[in-house]
Amino acid sequence: MKPSKEIKILSLSFLFIFLGFAGVQQYLTSFFSEAGIAEVGFRSLILIYLFFILFNPLAAVFASKYGGKKSMLIGSIFYFIFIFFLLSKSPYLIYLISVFLGIGASLLWTGQNSFLIRASDEKSYGKNSGFFTSLQSFGSAVGVVLLGFLIGKFLFKLPILFFSFFPLMGFLLLFTLKDLKKEEKISNNFRLIKKSILSLTALRLASIYFAVQFIFGLVIGIIPIEIKNIFGAPCVGILSSLFYILPFLFSYYLGGLSDIIGRKKMIILSFFLIIVGLFSFIFSNHGFFLILGIILLAINSAIMRPVTAAFIGDISNSKNLEFITALFWMVQTIGVITALLISQLFIYEIKTIYLISIFVILISLVIILPLFRLKIEKIKEKLSQEIY
Repeated sequence: MKPSKEIKILSLSFLFIFLGFAGVQQYLTSFFSEAGIAEVGFRSLILIYLFFILFNPLAAVFASKYGGKKSMLIGSIFYFIFIFFLLSKSPYLIYLISVFLGIGASLLWTGQNSFLIRASDEKSYGKNSGFFTSLQSFGSAVGVVLLGFLIGKFLFKLPILFFSFFPLMGFLLLFTLKDLKKEEKISNNFRLIKKSILSLTALRLASIYFAVQFIFGLVIGIIPIEIKNIFGAPCVGILSSLFYILPFLFSYYLGGLSDIIGRKKMIILSFFLIIVGLFSFIFSNHGFFLILGIILLAINSAIMRPVTAAFIGDISNSKNLEFITALFWMVQTIGVITALLISQLFIYEIKTIYLISIFVILISLVIILPLFRLKIEKIKEKLSQEIY
Protein backbone atom coordinates (compact mmCIF):
# COMPACT_ATOMS: atom_id res chain seq x y z
CA MET A 1 0.00 0.00 0.00
CA LYS A 2 1.37 3.39 -1.00
CA PRO A 3 1.78 6.18 1.59
CA SER A 4 -1.31 8.37 1.95
CA LYS A 5 -1.50 11.98 0.83
CA GLU A 6 -0.97 13.16 4.42
CA ILE A 7 2.22 11.11 4.80
CA LYS A 8 3.52 12.44 1.47
CA ILE A 9 2.87 16.09 2.41
CA LEU A 10 4.39 15.58 5.86
CA SER A 11 7.49 14.01 4.34
CA LEU A 12 7.88 16.69 1.68
CA SER A 13 7.59 19.50 4.22
CA PHE A 14 10.38 17.97 6.32
CA LEU A 15 12.45 17.52 3.17
CA PHE A 16 12.49 21.31 2.77
CA ILE A 17 12.91 22.13 6.46
CA PHE A 18 15.97 19.89 6.76
CA LEU A 19 17.37 20.71 3.36
CA GLY A 20 17.95 24.06 5.03
CA PHE A 21 18.79 23.04 8.57
CA ALA A 22 20.83 19.83 8.11
CA GLY A 23 23.22 21.55 5.75
CA VAL A 24 23.73 24.47 8.10
CA GLN A 25 24.07 22.19 11.16
CA GLN A 26 26.79 20.13 9.50
CA TYR A 27 28.89 23.26 8.88
CA LEU A 28 28.03 25.07 12.10
CA THR A 29 31.28 24.34 13.94
CA SER A 30 33.29 25.07 10.76
CA PHE A 31 31.42 28.36 10.24
CA PHE A 32 32.26 29.69 13.69
CA SER A 33 35.74 28.18 13.63
CA GLU A 34 36.54 30.28 10.55
CA ALA A 35 35.30 33.36 12.42
CA GLY A 36 37.68 32.54 15.28
CA ILE A 37 34.89 31.65 17.73
CA ALA A 38 34.66 27.86 17.34
CA GLU A 39 33.26 27.48 20.87
CA VAL A 40 30.10 29.34 19.79
CA GLY A 41 29.26 26.51 17.38
CA PHE A 42 29.54 23.82 20.06
CA ARG A 43 27.65 25.91 22.62
CA SER A 44 24.90 26.67 20.11
CA LEU A 45 24.38 22.96 19.43
CA ILE A 46 24.38 22.18 23.14
CA LEU A 47 21.78 24.91 23.83
CA ILE A 48 19.54 23.66 21.02
CA TYR A 49 19.51 20.13 22.35
CA LEU A 50 19.37 21.22 26.01
CA PHE A 51 16.19 23.25 25.51
CA PHE A 52 14.82 20.48 23.34
CA ILE A 53 15.02 18.32 26.48
CA LEU A 54 13.62 20.92 28.85
CA PHE A 55 10.62 21.80 26.70
CA ASN A 56 9.66 18.26 25.58
CA PRO A 57 7.19 17.61 28.43
CA LEU A 58 5.31 20.80 27.53
CA ALA A 59 5.51 19.87 23.83
CA ALA A 60 3.78 16.59 24.70
CA VAL A 61 1.00 18.46 26.48
CA PHE A 62 0.61 20.87 23.55
CA ALA A 63 0.57 18.12 20.90
CA SER A 64 -1.85 16.03 22.95
CA LYS A 65 -4.25 18.96 23.35
CA TYR A 66 -3.95 20.76 20.02
CA GLY A 67 -2.67 18.08 17.65
CA GLY A 68 0.52 17.39 15.74
CA LYS A 69 -0.19 19.84 12.93
CA LYS A 70 -0.29 22.92 15.16
CA SER A 71 2.82 21.72 17.00
CA MET A 72 4.74 21.38 13.75
CA LEU A 73 3.59 24.74 12.40
CA ILE A 74 4.81 26.60 15.47
CA GLY A 75 8.04 24.61 15.71
CA SER A 76 9.05 24.88 12.05
CA ILE A 77 9.16 28.69 11.94
CA PHE A 78 12.09 28.74 14.38
CA TYR A 79 14.28 26.89 11.86
CA PHE A 80 14.04 29.84 9.48
CA ILE A 81 14.74 32.31 12.30
CA PHE A 82 17.80 30.38 13.51
CA ILE A 83 19.49 30.10 10.11
CA PHE A 84 18.71 33.71 9.18
CA PHE A 85 20.23 35.16 12.36
CA LEU A 86 23.39 33.02 12.21
CA LEU A 87 24.82 35.69 9.92
CA SER A 88 24.97 38.15 12.81
CA LYS A 89 27.82 36.08 14.37
CA SER A 90 26.84 37.73 17.66
CA PRO A 91 27.42 35.06 20.34
CA TYR A 92 24.63 36.22 22.65
CA LEU A 93 22.09 36.50 19.82
CA ILE A 94 23.13 33.06 18.55
CA TYR A 95 22.68 31.61 22.03
CA LEU A 96 19.21 33.20 22.33
CA ILE A 97 17.94 31.88 19.00
CA SER A 98 19.49 28.49 19.79
CA VAL A 99 17.26 28.38 22.88
CA PHE A 100 14.18 29.19 20.78
CA LEU A 101 15.16 26.62 18.16
CA GLY A 102 15.42 23.95 20.87
CA ILE A 103 11.88 24.81 21.99
CA GLY A 104 10.66 24.81 18.38
CA ALA A 105 12.36 21.50 17.65
CA SER A 106 10.58 19.82 20.58
CA LEU A 107 7.23 20.96 19.17
CA LEU A 108 8.17 19.96 15.63
CA TRP A 109 9.36 16.42 16.39
CA THR A 110 6.78 15.52 19.02
CA GLY A 111 4.12 16.74 16.60
CA GLN A 112 5.69 14.84 13.70
CA ASN A 113 5.80 11.46 15.42
CA SER A 114 2.28 11.92 16.79
CA PHE A 115 0.94 12.91 13.36
CA LEU A 116 2.72 10.09 11.50
CA ILE A 117 1.42 7.37 13.85
CA ARG A 118 -2.13 8.77 13.87
CA ALA A 119 -2.10 9.04 10.06
CA SER A 120 -0.88 5.44 9.62
CA ASP A 121 -2.37 1.99 9.79
CA GLU A 122 -0.75 -0.30 12.41
CA LYS A 123 0.60 -2.57 9.68
CA SER A 124 2.31 0.32 7.88
CA TYR A 125 4.09 2.17 10.70
CA GLY A 126 7.49 1.03 9.45
CA LYS A 127 6.80 1.63 5.77
CA ASN A 128 5.37 5.11 6.34
CA SER A 129 8.18 6.02 8.72
CA GLY A 130 10.65 4.72 6.12
CA PHE A 131 9.05 6.86 3.42
CA PHE A 132 9.24 9.90 5.69
CA THR A 133 12.87 9.17 6.55
CA SER A 134 13.78 8.71 2.89
CA LEU A 135 12.42 12.10 1.85
CA GLN A 136 13.74 13.95 4.88
CA SER A 137 17.16 12.31 4.39
CA PHE A 138 17.15 13.25 0.72
CA GLY A 139 16.58 16.88 1.66
CA SER A 140 19.32 16.69 4.29
CA ALA A 141 21.78 15.09 1.86
CA VAL A 142 21.10 17.73 -0.79
CA GLY A 143 21.47 20.41 1.87
CA VAL A 144 24.86 19.16 3.09
CA VAL A 145 26.31 18.74 -0.42
CA LEU A 146 24.77 21.89 -1.91
CA LEU A 147 25.79 24.13 0.98
CA GLY A 148 29.34 22.74 0.82
CA PHE A 149 29.47 23.54 -2.90
CA LEU A 150 28.08 27.05 -2.42
CA ILE A 151 30.44 27.79 0.47
CA GLY A 152 33.33 26.81 -1.79
CA LYS A 153 32.12 29.35 -4.38
CA PHE A 154 30.73 32.20 -2.26
CA LEU A 155 32.07 31.57 1.27
CA PHE A 156 29.43 31.43 4.05
CA LYS A 157 27.26 34.55 4.00
CA LEU A 158 25.15 34.27 0.81
CA PRO A 159 24.71 30.47 0.97
CA ILE A 160 23.45 30.60 4.55
CA LEU A 161 21.05 33.44 3.73
CA PHE A 162 19.76 31.39 0.77
CA PHE A 163 19.34 28.28 2.92
CA SER A 164 17.25 30.10 5.52
CA PHE A 165 14.29 30.17 3.12
CA PHE A 166 13.97 26.38 2.69
CA PRO A 167 12.36 25.92 6.15
CA LEU A 168 9.78 28.54 5.15
CA MET A 169 8.75 26.33 2.22
CA GLY A 170 8.29 23.41 4.59
CA PHE A 171 6.28 25.61 6.96
CA LEU A 172 3.86 26.55 4.16
CA LEU A 173 3.39 22.90 3.15
CA LEU A 174 2.43 21.95 6.71
CA PHE A 175 -0.62 24.23 6.42
CA THR A 176 -2.13 21.82 3.87
CA LEU A 177 -2.19 18.85 6.30
CA LYS A 178 -5.38 17.63 7.94
CA ASP A 179 -5.67 18.43 11.64
CA LEU A 180 -5.48 14.96 13.21
CA LYS A 181 -6.24 14.90 16.93
CA LYS A 182 -7.27 12.07 19.23
CA GLU A 183 -10.97 11.86 19.90
CA GLU A 184 -10.89 11.30 23.67
CA LYS A 185 -9.93 14.05 26.07
CA ILE A 186 -7.37 13.54 28.84
CA SER A 187 -8.20 15.27 32.10
CA ASN A 188 -4.66 15.50 33.52
CA ASN A 189 -1.87 15.74 30.96
CA PHE A 190 0.76 16.62 33.54
CA ARG A 191 0.01 13.41 35.46
CA LEU A 192 0.81 11.43 32.31
CA ILE A 193 4.08 13.32 31.91
CA LYS A 194 5.08 12.34 35.44
CA LYS A 195 4.05 8.72 34.92
CA SER A 196 5.95 8.44 31.62
CA ILE A 197 9.13 9.81 33.23
CA LEU A 198 8.76 7.42 36.21
CA SER A 199 7.83 4.37 34.10
CA LEU A 200 10.62 1.79 34.50
CA THR A 201 9.65 0.03 31.26
CA ALA A 202 9.66 3.29 29.30
CA LEU A 203 13.02 4.32 30.75
CA ARG A 204 14.57 0.96 29.87
CA LEU A 205 13.31 1.26 26.29
CA ALA A 206 14.52 4.87 26.23
CA SER A 207 18.10 3.58 26.49
CA ILE A 208 17.76 2.56 22.81
CA TYR A 209 17.03 6.15 21.87
CA PHE A 210 19.83 7.50 24.06
CA ALA A 211 22.38 5.20 22.41
CA VAL A 212 21.27 5.95 18.85
CA GLN A 213 21.35 9.71 19.32
CA PHE A 214 24.64 9.53 21.22
CA ILE A 215 26.05 8.26 17.92
CA PHE A 216 24.35 11.14 16.08
CA GLY A 217 26.18 13.50 18.44
CA LEU A 218 29.44 12.07 17.10
CA VAL A 219 28.18 12.53 13.53
CA ILE A 220 27.65 16.28 13.94
CA GLY A 221 30.49 16.84 16.41
CA ILE A 222 33.74 14.90 16.18
CA ILE A 223 33.36 12.95 12.91
CA PRO A 224 33.40 16.07 10.64
CA ILE A 225 36.65 17.07 12.37
CA GLU A 226 38.06 13.58 11.77
CA ILE A 227 37.15 13.80 8.08
CA LYS A 228 38.75 17.23 7.81
CA ASN A 229 41.96 16.00 9.48
CA ILE A 230 42.30 12.87 7.30
CA PHE A 231 40.92 13.96 3.92
CA GLY A 232 40.69 17.78 4.09
CA ALA A 233 37.82 20.24 4.47
CA PRO A 234 36.32 19.73 0.96
CA CYS A 235 35.55 16.10 1.83
CA VAL A 236 33.51 16.95 4.94
CA GLY A 237 30.34 17.57 2.93
CA ILE A 238 30.86 14.58 0.63
CA LEU A 239 31.47 11.97 3.34
CA SER A 240 29.02 13.49 5.85
CA SER A 241 26.29 13.34 3.22
CA LEU A 242 26.41 9.52 3.46
CA PHE A 243 24.57 9.83 6.77
CA TYR A 244 21.66 11.21 4.73
CA ILE A 245 22.13 9.50 1.35
CA LEU A 246 22.00 5.92 2.68
CA PRO A 247 18.81 6.57 4.70
CA PHE A 248 17.34 8.16 1.56
CA LEU A 249 18.18 5.07 -0.49
CA PHE A 250 17.29 2.33 1.99
CA SER A 251 14.98 3.56 4.79
CA TYR A 252 11.74 2.95 2.87
CA TYR A 253 12.72 -0.67 2.24
CA LEU A 254 14.15 -1.22 5.74
CA GLY A 255 11.15 0.40 7.42
CA GLY A 256 8.84 -1.88 5.42
CA LEU A 257 11.04 -4.87 6.32
CA SER A 258 10.60 -4.05 10.00
CA ASP A 259 6.82 -4.34 9.53
CA ILE A 260 7.44 -7.94 8.41
CA ILE A 261 10.22 -9.30 10.63
CA GLY A 262 9.66 -7.09 13.66
CA ARG A 263 11.29 -4.03 15.14
CA LYS A 264 13.27 -5.89 17.83
CA LYS A 265 15.39 -7.83 15.32
CA MET A 266 16.15 -4.67 13.38
CA ILE A 267 17.26 -2.84 16.53
CA ILE A 268 19.66 -5.66 17.51
CA LEU A 269 21.12 -5.70 13.97
CA SER A 270 21.58 -1.95 14.10
CA PHE A 271 23.43 -2.11 17.42
CA PHE A 272 25.80 -4.69 15.94
CA LEU A 273 26.57 -2.35 13.03
CA ILE A 274 27.22 0.53 15.44
CA ILE A 275 29.73 -1.51 17.46
CA VAL A 276 31.64 -2.64 14.36
CA GLY A 277 31.57 0.92 12.98
CA LEU A 278 32.94 2.36 16.22
CA PHE A 279 35.77 -0.18 16.27
CA SER A 280 36.60 0.96 12.72
CA PHE A 281 36.84 4.57 13.92
CA ILE A 282 39.48 3.56 16.46
CA PHE A 283 41.76 3.02 13.46
CA SER A 284 40.47 6.13 11.66
CA ASN A 285 44.00 7.46 11.05
CA HIS A 286 43.86 5.02 8.14
CA GLY A 287 41.40 6.48 5.63
CA PHE A 288 39.88 3.10 4.75
CA PHE A 289 38.70 2.45 8.32
CA LEU A 290 37.29 5.97 8.63
CA ILE A 291 35.20 5.46 5.48
CA LEU A 292 34.14 1.97 6.63
CA GLY A 293 33.00 3.38 9.98
CA ILE A 294 31.03 6.15 8.26
CA ILE A 295 29.29 3.65 5.96
CA LEU A 296 28.35 1.33 8.83
CA LEU A 297 26.97 4.17 10.96
CA ALA A 298 25.10 5.52 7.94
CA ILE A 299 23.49 2.09 7.38
CA ASN A 300 22.60 2.08 11.07
CA SER A 301 20.90 5.44 10.55
CA ALA A 302 18.96 4.04 7.57
CA ILE A 303 17.64 1.28 9.85
CA MET A 304 17.06 3.09 13.11
CA ARG A 305 15.41 6.28 11.94
CA PRO A 306 12.28 4.57 10.60
CA VAL A 307 12.39 1.71 13.11
CA THR A 308 12.56 3.84 16.26
CA ALA A 309 9.67 6.02 15.09
CA ALA A 310 7.55 2.97 14.18
CA PHE A 311 8.47 1.25 17.46
CA ILE A 312 6.71 4.06 19.37
CA GLY A 313 3.54 3.20 17.46
CA ASP A 314 3.94 -0.48 18.40
CA ILE A 315 4.22 0.10 22.14
CA SER A 316 1.92 3.10 22.72
CA ASN A 317 -1.81 3.64 22.73
CA SER A 318 -3.98 6.63 21.84
CA LYS A 319 -3.74 8.10 25.36
CA ASN A 320 0.01 7.85 25.97
CA LEU A 321 1.42 8.27 22.44
CA GLU A 322 2.53 11.90 22.78
CA PHE A 323 3.97 11.34 26.26
CA ILE A 324 6.05 8.30 25.29
CA THR A 325 7.18 10.20 22.20
CA ALA A 326 8.24 13.20 24.29
CA LEU A 327 10.10 11.02 26.81
CA PHE A 328 12.04 9.26 24.07
CA TRP A 329 12.88 12.55 22.38
CA MET A 330 14.11 13.93 25.70
CA VAL A 331 16.38 10.93 26.19
CA GLN A 332 17.59 11.09 22.59
CA THR A 333 18.56 14.70 23.05
CA ILE A 334 20.40 13.92 26.28
CA GLY A 335 22.34 11.41 24.18
CA VAL A 336 23.32 14.08 21.65
CA ILE A 337 24.40 16.55 24.34
CA THR A 338 26.38 13.87 26.18
CA ALA A 339 28.24 12.99 22.98
CA LEU A 340 29.00 16.65 22.24
CA LEU A 341 30.29 17.25 25.77
CA ILE A 342 32.47 14.12 25.69
CA SER A 343 33.77 15.16 22.27
CA GLN A 344 34.80 18.53 23.68
CA LEU A 345 36.44 16.98 26.75
CA PHE A 346 38.42 14.38 24.80
CA ILE A 347 38.92 16.28 21.54
CA TYR A 348 42.65 15.48 21.65
CA GLU A 349 42.05 11.85 22.69
CA ILE A 350 39.68 10.76 19.95
CA LYS A 351 40.13 7.00 20.47
CA THR A 352 38.85 7.46 24.02
CA ILE A 353 35.64 8.96 22.59
CA TYR A 354 35.03 5.84 20.49
CA LEU A 355 35.76 3.47 23.39
CA ILE A 356 33.27 5.37 25.56
CA SER A 357 30.75 5.15 22.71
CA ILE A 358 31.15 1.36 22.48
CA PHE A 359 30.58 1.14 26.22
CA VAL A 360 27.36 3.20 25.87
CA ILE A 361 26.01 0.81 23.21
CA LEU A 362 26.86 -2.29 25.25
CA ILE A 363 25.16 -0.88 28.36
CA SER A 364 22.02 -0.17 26.32
CA LEU A 365 22.02 -3.77 25.05
CA VAL A 366 22.28 -5.10 28.60
CA ILE A 367 19.28 -2.96 29.60
CA ILE A 368 16.97 -3.86 26.70
CA LEU A 369 17.69 -7.54 26.01
CA PRO A 370 15.62 -8.82 28.98
CA LEU A 371 12.66 -6.70 27.77
CA PHE A 372 13.10 -7.93 24.22
CA ARG A 373 12.37 -11.48 25.39
CA LEU A 374 8.77 -10.30 25.81
CA LYS A 375 6.34 -10.00 22.91
CA ILE A 376 5.55 -6.48 21.71
CA GLU A 377 1.97 -6.87 22.95
CA LYS A 378 3.24 -7.59 26.46
CA ILE A 379 5.56 -4.55 26.39
CA LYS A 380 2.64 -2.40 25.23
CA GLU A 381 0.48 -3.78 28.06
CA LYS A 382 3.17 -3.02 30.67
CA LEU A 383 3.47 0.57 29.39
CA SER A 384 -0.31 1.08 29.34
CA GLN A 385 -0.43 -0.04 32.99
CA GLU A 386 2.40 2.26 34.01
CA ILE A 387 1.28 5.26 31.88
CA TYR A 388 -2.51 5.51 32.05
